[in-house]
Amino acid sequence: MTYHRFIGSQPMGVLTFRNVVNGMTIPPLRWLVTDLDMVALPHSDLNVLEWEQKLRDSSGAGLWITDDDMRRFVRDNHQMIDGEFLGSPIGSTTTDASQAVIRIDFFNSTTVTVTLDRSVIGTSWEFELFLGPGVPASGIGSRDEEIATERRRTQEARDGQQIRALVRACLQNARIDEGPTLLTQLDAVVDVTPSGPRAWALALERDDARRVDLPDGPLAVALGYRIDAEALGGELLIWVHDGRMQMVELPWFTDEIPTELPRVDQLVFPAERDAGDGERTP
Repeated sequence: MTYHRFIGSQPMGVLTFRNVVNGMTIPPLRWLVTDLDMVALPHSDLNVLEWEQKLRDSSGAGLWITDDDMRRFVRDNHQMIDGEFLGSPIGSTTTDASQAVIRIDFFNSTTVTVTLDRSVIGTSWEFELFLGPGVPASGIGSRDEEIATERRRTQEARDGQQIRALVRACLQNARIDEGPTLLTQLDAVVDVTPSGPRAWALALERDDARRVDLPDGPLAVALGYRIDAEALGGELLIWVHDGRMQMVELPWFTDEIPTELPRVDQLVFPAERDAGDGERTP
């Protein structure tokens, strides 16, 4: 189960590191610290700078600390600016957090994420009040994994918008009667998902969207795209199945697979590819 909350979405002072941790029933664990930037209470003798240096000097996944150390961090904490703590069973012997049963992550004084194994960690009603309802999680994970996942999702969303733009430009210039219907289908696309190397599946919103009377396979209108002023880098294929757009593919003509999607202004339309005698030109 994972919980995620913006610190500013709760009254000042509620989402403190101490309140969040004390809102759970946590058995003794060994803890892996991967990030630490905190302010200790004024009366505390906890040397935060020394612990931060220990973390910087640590090798591998991070700095392992005892359960007593963790409880001292909680007790003497005044503000957790940045801190990720992954708790594993006392008897675990791994050098990473692959056996972790809980992750507590305070990120940049802005967000709190807690992911826990409910068979090991209990929560109080105050904890639910602090962080709200949790959602199922497939594993404990880590901050780095979350950041990588968010970056991937952001890039996939950008790619999806670019694929839509390329398909729209192709259909608007297509010399086929079904072009307007296919454009209507494009407006009904709700998801563009990577399905293979330089290939994206299209998910349409309505199963009853008007279909086109075309054979299964790529449309006859395939546009090339340039990678520089002259050379063709590949082509744009729109695949149809059962009268509906199903997939977009960008095969490449270069030795190495391209790392970026073509822009609309890099598309090569039929008028640019046909010589006066009708022959295709590069």
